[in-house]
Amino acid sequence: MQTETSIGPRKICYILSYRLPDYVRSKSLIKALRGMSGTVLLEAINSSRGWRRYAETLARLIRCRIGERPDFYVLGFRGYEIFWIVRLLTAGSVLVLDHMMSPYDSLLNERKAFRKGGLPEKFTYWYERGILRSSDIVLTDTESHRQYFSGLFGIPPEKIIAVPVGTDEEMFRPRPGDGQGGDGPLRIFFYGTFLPLHGIPVILEAARLLRDKPVHFILAGGKAPGAGPRQDGRPTLPNVTHLGWVPYEDIPDMAARADLCLGGPFGNTGQARRVITGKTFQFLALGKPVIVGRIADNPGFEDRRNCLLVPQGSGEELAGAVLWCLENRGRLEEIGRNGRRLYERVFSTERITQRLRPLFES
Repeated sequence: MQTETSIGPRKICYILSYRLPDYVRSKSLIKALRGMSGTVLLEAINSSRGWRRYAETLARLIRCRIGERPDFYVLGFRGYEIFWIVRLLTAGSVLVLDHMMSPYDSLLNERKAFRKGGLPEKFTYWYERGILRSSDIVLTDTESHRQYFSGLFGIPPEKIIAVPVGTDEEMFRPRPGDGQGGDGPLRIFFYGTFLPLHGIPVILEAARLLRDKPVHFILAGGKAPGAGPRQDGRPTLPNVTHLGWVPYEDIPDMAARADLCLGGPFGNTGQARRVITGKTFQFLALGKPVIVGRIADNPGFEDRRNCLLVPQGSGEELAGAVLWCLENRGRLEEIGRNGRRLYERVFSTERITQRLRPLFES
């Protein structure tokens, strides 16, 4: 993509107006952009969380546009609400949209928020399609999403670039001596918001099948603090502990103390079959053995070598993988080390920088 630049480094303005300004996707992209030589990264990012964040971001964007005249703009996840104002303010410059997930797909197929053929469905589809067509470059997270968005919205595939989510490498790094090889039950860790794609019923079914084995599932998160997972209206299983919400900064230590981590996704929904979860990257970066729900993309996952791969939607298959880990505890540390090597080779900030660099070369 060519653009006129003044003498000196390329200027890229990262725009964000999200209730979670420190969301891992934004942090990894920002760090990767900062790592590009010959580039100055500018930021128009909100610090407030409510509706004020939109005005805050746009005011900072206007000041950046007038004072710095960036060569490129990157509208971070999720920028759908302010996209058209941003497109107007950045007219004449290259606008890159981070489209990590589809609001249309999520509302229609995952959350069942509206029915097919109704006015809300049609509006959401055409709104999202217009955003994608008006962006100069579209980023997403996997090749599966790239193909899906291209087909669903009629976007040229060469316009969409798959860039892995990555993680905060200062928080998620190997911690020797934690987990693996200890006595007692095999400790299995999962955290998340318990969305359909995560497959909480699948995890609970696996726990039920393993209830007589020395394994213990620790689940953190959910939609409400202290609300334990349920399966068919029954109480939580005795080999499952649900912690409710925990501070995000506690997640690395909690995962490091586990023997095995669940990256998923296990839900076997449409979205689940197209994503590699953020927690998978985090656990790989920690050097922990992680169970991954299989998708069409395979960036280097090797079952029982650098991860455990399972088909999605099957508590029996997940239980089988956990049972194998229980019977082969001595191999888990090596699997974790190999997973870390995979992270460094394919998913690290350095690799993300290499993936992004050609988009901003003039």
